Amino acid sequence: MDDIWQAPIGVPLDLPVATALPPVPLPPDAHVDQLIWHGDGIGPDARVYVAARDAHTVTVRIAAGERVVADLRVRRGPARAPQPHGLLGPGVTRRPTYTRRFTVGEKHTTDHVPGAEPVLSTPTLIAFMEDTAADVLRPHFGPATASLGTWIGVRHTGPARIGQTVIVTAALVETRGRRYLFDVRAAADGRPVGDGQVAQTLISLE
Repeated sequence: MDDIWQAPIGVPLDLPVATALPPVPLPPDAHVDQLIWHGDGIGPDARVYVAARDAHTVTVRIAAGERVVADLRVRRGPARAPQPHGLLGPGVTRRPTYTRRFTVGEKHTTDHVPGAEPVLSTPTLIAFMEDTAADVLRPHFGPATASLGTWIGVRHTGPARIGQTVIVTAALVETRGRRYLFDVRAAADGRPVGDGQVAQTLISLE
C-alpha cells in the first residue's frame, strides 16, 4: 500500500476507497484534519492520489474520471483537543441552524456574460452564506467578541435574478476551539442555488 507522505503528487495511489469515513485508510499517528465533499458520492471508478503536501499535512484527492469527488486533508499526529476560549456564552450546541432571506438587488448581480440577464454573483452568494453562519454565533458572543469568515468551500449551482428571494440555511457541524464549521445551502423559488461549507473563527476585540 502506498505511503501518502512519500507518494508523488498526481500519481494514482494503491489505496482502497470506501463509502465509510474516512474514505481511505489513514497512516499510523495521523488524523483527518478536514474532509471536503465535491461530488455526490464515491463510485466504483474512483481513484485516489496526493493533490498537495506540506511539512505537516497531505491532501488526498478522490476523483471519478475528471470529476473531483472529495479532498481529504490528513495531518500528522493525534487530533488536537479543543481548547476553551470563553468567547461565547452558553447555548451553542451541535447542529444549531439559522435561516435568512435575502432579496437580490442590482448590486448583488454580475453581468459579465454579454446579452444575458444579470444574476446573483458568486461572491455575493458566499457573503450571504457567511453572514447566515455568523448569525448562528452572534446571539452568544461574549463581550468584545466577533467572528470572521476563514474558509469557504461552496458550489454555485443555479441562478437567482433581481427581485428573487434567496433563502440561506446554515447548520453548525463541527467545533474546533475558536473555529466553527457550517453546512450551508441556498435556494430561490424552491430551486437550489448553492451549497457547501464555510468556517467562522472567533476573535477577541480587546
